[in-house]
Amino acid sequence: MKSVKFRVEELLRINTTRVLLYQGQYDLAAGPVQVEAWVKTMKWEGIEDYLNAERKIWKVNGELAGYVQQWKSLTNVVVLGGGHLMPADQPLSVQAMIQDWVLQRAPFSLITFSIRTNMPTLLESEAMKKVQAELDNTIHLGGCIGIQARKVPKKG
Repeated sequence: MKSVKFRVEELLRINTTRVLLYQGQYDLAAGPVQVEAWVKTMKWEGIEDYLNAERKIWKVNGELAGYVQQWKSLTNVVVLGGGHLMPADQPLSVQAMIQDWVLQRAPFSLITFSIRTNMPTLLESEAMKKVQAELDNTIHLGGCIGIQARKVPKKG
């Protein structure tokens, strides 16, 4: 498996991209322990603040779904009950995570870490259209680790 650490560092340095790292709790190949080890060694000006940021509880439909740690443009999620093929293991949690991260809803917003309790359904077509539009502007580096990088649109 090749490292993508240098790409994550580059995305964080250019400061126009939000980065989402996610791992399944039971992923032995690229799980929380492995990701934490390489994240700690990243060369990024915000790494100390990220490492000192509180890890927050994340809920989906009132049930514990995992933990979120975030500082500025870097977000890391551990999905409980997930393995290496997380979308197959925890489809509801993965859908909620990606939708909320793309739409910047709590706990994935850059402003607040409120605990999420209601997950939107696929029937919410306006929300899904926005998610699809944002995903069209997303770079997927991940595979094993699940790294999503979203370009931040320029204002004005």
